[in-house]
Amino acid sequence: MENASKALIMAAEVLIGVLIISLAVYLFTNFGQTSKEINEKNREQQIVQYNTRFTSYLGRTDLTIYDVITVANLVIENNATYAGNSELQIVTGVRSGRGSSYQNLQNKTQAQFDALIQNDQTLMNGNKLPTYTCSTIEYYRSGRIKTINFSCP
Repeated sequence: MENASKALIMAAEVLIGVLIISLAVYLFTNFGQTSKEINEKNREQQIVQYNTRFTSYLGRTDLTIYDVITVANLVIENNATYAGNSELQIVTGVRSGRGSSYQNLQNKTQAQFDALIQNDQTLMNGNKLPTYTCSTIEYYRSGRIKTINFSCP
């Protein structure tokens, strides 16, 4: 009788040990999943914050050459910051008027930007500069902006 009670006590101890180990594994897995979700949300938030500088122009039809040059300068600054990472490089360009050629803006010098401004000033209609539209934005698979295009009707 005495051996039977000791056997039951040992079985209960083993069962409690298995329950404690199972609980520890469950908590470890659950906390790991939560950590992964938090890191994913942080990464998504960083991408949204990164893209917001540029996506605020999408669909707007009231942009002037100054807005286009501002975006081009942001792109130039971004590409200099992330020079070694092709996934973070952005291309921006503008197409002025129907049938005109596409101009890549991130390789322009300040003198070339000044020439674009002067050209738009010669096309002024009264006191109003020609307006541009941020026509398309393309994205990398990661969700970061790849290309920004402007057009002027």
